Amino acid sequence: MKLSRYNFLRQYDDATIFFNATTCALAVVDENFLRVINDVKNNSYDEKNYDTQLIADMKSSGCLVDDDVDELERLEFYRNLSKYDMTNFGLTIAPTLDCNFRCKYCFETHPKGKMSVETQDTLIKFVENRLERAKNFSVTWYGGEPLLAKEIIWSLSEKFLALCEKSSVDYDAFIITNASLIDDSDVEQFKRYKISGAQITIDGVKEIHDRRRRNVTGESTFDKLIDRVNLLLNENLSVIVRINIDKENISRVDELLDTLAERIDKREDLKIDFGQVSPFTDICKSIESDCYNNAQFADVMIPLYEKVLLRSFTVNKMAAYPVPLTNFCCADYANDFVVDNDGELYRCWNHVGNLKQSSGNVNDGENLTLEKNYLSWIQWNPIKHPKCRECNCLPICMGGCPYFMRISDDEQPVCRQVKYNLEKVLDYYYEQLKEATMD
Repeated sequence: MKLSRYNFLRQYDDATIFFNATTCALAVVDENFLRVINDVKNNSYDEKNYDTQLIADMKSSGCLVDDDVDELERLEFYRNLSKYDMTNFGLTIAPTLDCNFRCKYCFETHPKGKMSVETQDTLIKFVENRLERAKNFSVTWYGGEPLLAKEIIWSLSEKFLALCEKSSVDYDAFIITNASLIDDSDVEQFKRYKISGAQITIDGVKEIHDRRRRNVTGESTFDKLIDRVNLLLNENLSVIVRINIDKENISRVDELLDTLAERIDKREDLKIDFGQVSPFTDICKSIESDCYNNAQFADVMIPLYEKVLLRSFTVNKMAAYPVPLTNFCCADYANDFVVDNDGELYRCWNHVGNLKQSSGNVNDGENLTLEKNYLSWIQWNPIKHPKCRECNCLPICMGGCPYFMRISDDEQPVCRQVKYNLEKVLDYYYEQLKEATMD
């Protein structure tokens, strides 16, 4: 028996906290637990000397690993199993790259034009072919502002649902929208076409939001967005309010959260997430000085989520507490694609509209090879990098964003925030557990 390379032990006040990055198990441990760890380290481990349940718990938590298990090999096996799983099929679809906002940090250009009927037809054929092996099909509507092309969303959704019913495939959808174009009647369309919820960005109190997320008409959108959040929540649709954070707006987050607390009808149902503003491309280099790097952003995350919980909102736990990762994002999965209004296929959301990064076009039909750009993204493997192989955060980081790795100066993995704030996260959740126990 040996100790996992992904164990963390941390002393906090009078307690010893255990965490394992493979399972993300968190526990307060006692002297018996620590005795087993010390015995393993000293090569004096003998299983019959310990409580049976204790050893079972230490194994299931990931703390203890059989001698013949190579954790890196195991991690890579499950990573490949997930990466090449063709039963899960995902599309992020931008029916238009046009947008009625001009956000200061947006990395996209906004050419006019919507997905043609011909491209919609070939996209349907592309989907139909992929569904032959799929059990689950997930769609994320994206843009530009996708609701500038509502008629395309409804039309494609209807056809997707029909294909999934025919093939006995489960279907779900979500939309990332600025919400300014959501009409009352759209709620029924969301439900009809299984769009379960929306991510909506509100970047500060009214004056800040309207400055950072400008409508092309110049009109304020702040009040309308709050109204649209209430509309969706009251219809039992999921809403994530994303607040993009940088050095410009962080000082007034409390004011925004207070305003939302006053004006959101179903506060406890609203999920709030914080996004790190990053200069993804040359287009958004002008805001680089306002951006936090990953280490800096890690320092502000816990205080931000504490503010959310203090006001009885729901925290997006995926962002706040580490979760085991097999792959980082949709760019890491062989059967996930981003498609733009011209039918170009990409690996990464940040490349939408950038033809140099296209992996092919659905309009190529049977001639679509999916080799250009596609293979280099799919074969990216952080486990091959010494920096990641030696890191005990690997299972909850997986090399960080593969896009950031590609644009970094040394083309090395760029660690996620969790690399820098894990101890603070564990301390925070320990406090939450302690308070819950006392209650």
